[in-house]
Amino acid sequence: MLQMRRLRTLLHQVTRSLEEKDNTDSLQKEISFLDCPPDGGWGWVVVLAASTHALLVSGFHSAFGVYMVSLLETFKSSSSRTAWIGSLSYGFIMIFGPVSGKLLQKYGAIKVAVFGALIMIAGVISSSFAHDISILFLTHGLLVGIGSSFAYTPGMIMVSLYFTTKRSFATGIVMAGGAAGTLVQNQVHRYLIRTLGWRTSLRVFCGILAIGIFAGFAYRPLEKRRHPSVVENFQTSPLRGFIVDLRLWKNSVFELWVCALGLAKFGFFIPFVHMMKLANDLGISLDDAPYIMVGTGISSLLSCLFFGKICNSENINRLFINQASVFCVGVLFLLIPFCKTLTSLIAFGTLLGFFDAGNYVLLPVLTFDLMGAEKMPVAWGFMMAVNAISCFGPPFAGWIYDMLGSYNIGFVVPGLFSVGAAGILAFIPRLKKTAVQEKKNIIHASVCEITSSIIPWGSSSISEGTLNNSETRRSIPVTSNTDITEDEKGEPSGLAKEPETPAPYENEHDVVLSEEEEEDIHEVSSTTTST
Repeated sequence: MLQMRRLRTLLHQVTRSLEEKDNTDSLQKEISFLDCPPDGGWGWVVVLAASTHALLVSGFHSAFGVYMVSLLETFKSSSSRTAWIGSLSYGFIMIFGPVSGKLLQKYGAIKVAVFGALIMIAGVISSSFAHDISILFLTHGLLVGIGSSFAYTPGMIMVSLYFTTKRSFATGIVMAGGAAGTLVQNQVHRYLIRTLGWRTSLRVFCGILAIGIFAGFAYRPLEKRRHPSVVENFQTSPLRGFIVDLRLWKNSVFELWVCALGLAKFGFFIPFVHMMKLANDLGISLDDAPYIMVGTGISSLLSCLFFGKICNSENINRLFINQASVFCVGVLFLLIPFCKTLTSLIAFGTLLGFFDAGNYVLLPVLTFDLMGAEKMPVAWGFMMAVNAISCFGPPFAGWIYDMLGSYNIGFVVPGLFSVGAAGILAFIPRLKKTAVQEKKNIIHASVCEITSSIIPWGSSSISEGTLNNSETRRSIPVTSNTDITEDEKGEPSGLAKEPETPAPYENEHDVVLSEEEEEDIHEVSSTTTST
């Protein structure tokens, strides 16, 4: 009889240990993604690679206005139709953002970035042989746009994952790469077009784009233990298909965020496409007009570094800076009808570059802050897809110009959209506060439930039969009287206050240990240890 009792208590002890191990493993799996990223080290190499892609991709798309004048002369097409080529290319960067995020999770950032650079090269070199403007919609609009998305998106996501306290500054450096591309490539392409023609200029640029292939190999993935929820735990329903998890759209903060930024970005690409034509209509020579974009590039470069640096501080309200930047951009667009000279247009371009960079540099940072590391790839992809509304801006401005012979309305309407977007952003803090409070309530309840089930062996709760199997553990109610303390060794103790009366036994396998059985446990444990 004594041997049977010892065997029963020993089996119960082993079962209890295994169940506690399962709980611990499950808890570690849920919180392991909270381990801090490197915040430096190889992350700076990732920043350099992402800056290179931003310089090549953003710079090339911002230089489309230089090519537009040559395309209008070559194909004799309307301004609105020609503007659609650059707009589609830029729009596909945004539209394929969710696809890029999904491919990154499945195949890794290196493969996606290298593949994107190759597609972009194929699209650019194909565009140089186009003899009909319709072909450019396929080569430049589609291929270059998709390749740009695959090459550009991984860098933004990887920088956000590699940094924590320095995330704003690192992102600012990447955005500064894009601003440097605007500054440099407008001048380079203008020189190449003037000396070699626009077709040869594109072929020469293909050789420069090859740098993006080598830069893609720098996106070394983080250790899986750091962010398993991003790499391994991405869950989608089969009905949601290949692209992304649509449950993110149930988040009211995310919905408001992408809605506001979608409105703000409607007019983003208009100056890059139509500024050269606008300056030419005002009597400014094509040799002087590029200085407008030079001012934009320089101010944008400095702005990216400035906002990236100051936004590292915890005392800075990043959302407010973003909101103010969007509002100022809207005001500048509203003032474009009063800009009639080269000096005023350079001032417009300089201020636009400064404030727009203050908005643009904070997009991935705020997306990470609002959504977190686990949802960052999908959230960033969706945000880019919604911001594809910017591809409608240049055709809209071109259509207004074809109808009225003026760009004034084409700039004023996007300006009103930006001012409205700034107003929408003002509602995010209140929604965020409500969402955080709800999350705290869920976390508090979850912690109480977890800690109330991890009871050290030999505690009085076990002797009363309240926590003898998984069935009863799951059925224990969590009350507001639950207290969590630590003993001298820092271990959790007193995890759950016991009811004044023993809980009834709901399962026939519940075990009640008498004092004699508890002594047997110590005897069996001692025998096992000595063996």
